[in-house]
Amino acid sequence: MTERPEGESSFAAKAMPWLRRAFSVGIVCYVLWRLTQFGWGELLANLPQNPAFYVVQVLAYTVLPVCEIVIFSKLFQRNLRSQWPVFLRKRALNNSVLGYSGEAFLVFWAKDRLGLRRRDALSYIKDNVLLSGFTTAAFAIMAAGALILLHPKLLAKNELMQTSEKSFLLFAVLFGVALLAGHLFRRKLFGIGTKLILLVVAIHATRLVINYSLQIVQWDIGIPEGSLILWFTLITVQLVISQLPLLPNRDLLFVAFILEFAPASGVDPAALRAMILVIFLIYQLFNYTVLLATMALPSARAFEEAEGEPA
Repeated sequence: MTERPEGESSFAAKAMPWLRRAFSVGIVCYVLWRLTQFGWGELLANLPQNPAFYVVQVLAYTVLPVCEIVIFSKLFQRNLRSQWPVFLRKRALNNSVLGYSGEAFLVFWAKDRLGLRRRDALSYIKDNVLLSGFTTAAFAIMAAGALILLHPKLLAKNELMQTSEKSFLLFAVLFGVALLAGHLFRRKLFGIGTKLILLVVAIHATRLVINYSLQIVQWDIGIPEGSLILWFTLITVQLVISQLPLLPNRDLLFVAFILEFAPASGVDPAALRAMILVIFLIYQLFNYTVLLATMALPSARAFEEAEGEPA
């Protein structure tokens, strides 16, 4: 087997972050261009007015940190109920800075504040990432399958939809193979036992159910004329986008999808665009507020100093 030249590997490693930044900038420019075409005045005129809409978003923002406090209390074997600022910061780093930078921060925090060995912290965090990804992939497959059964008109007999159906079936088969392999080799893949694996999966499944239930409630408050099948379709699209590998800013990609899908949604396109965009912007506001508010955490400073050190 021929080895890849070191220079080529180094070039790819250096180019990837720039490609991701270019993709993000491209999506931002596209969204701004389309919003300018639709009209900013129309967007502002259709912002949700019901205060309950924004209350539900605050509740939804806290679901992931609360669930991760429960998970890592079990994994780290510590009582972490008072450590919610750490897990809020972890969420904000992942969503608004760089994917998995929240996990890197958590490794530093666990070593610095809990006295865990770095390799143990990395093992526990890796297990949680794998199990979270597995659970989300399972939900994406189940949601796509349910949508096909509940809304067969989506599978109109044309080449594109037939290709989509075949792609879904192939993905489902590959997921089943990966699930079987994960079960057979779980002792090599995971550093935790079967009971703890099942507990973590159950917590992530509960998190997804709560999150998407709150999202449906929020959307229904924002656009009361929207149907359950519409909201379920959009959730399925979100889940599928979340499984796309190596792509940054998946939330922004969902916004771009909504900008084009809105006229076919069956509800006021301007209202749908405004609602999804304001949800995205509020989440970004929450993330950057959390990052500023938690900068004083000792582990946050240690993490930033370590990032600035030369390799």
